[in-house]
Amino acid sequence: MVEVLSPATAPLDKKAKRRVYAQPGVKELWLVDPLLSQIQRYDFARDTAKPVQLIEVNETVETPLLPGLRFAAAKIFKR
Repeated sequence: MVEVLSPATAPLDKKAKRRVYAQPGVKELWLVDPLLSQIQRYDFARDTAKPVQLIEVNETVETPLLPGLRFAAAKIFKR
């Protein structure tokens, strides 16, 4: 699941919606924060409350759930 945060709904997305996503079997959540140019990657099998990775704009995005998927985070935040 990928959720792009907006200033108006970020508090809801980070708490209540994250808990909802963790319940029906979603394995991973990426919270994309355009204002901070960061991606918080949650692995719900490991921890539903804390991200397992904080990806900065100058880093590479990868997930073990999609082997071979690899791209620069900067592509997401490019304007």
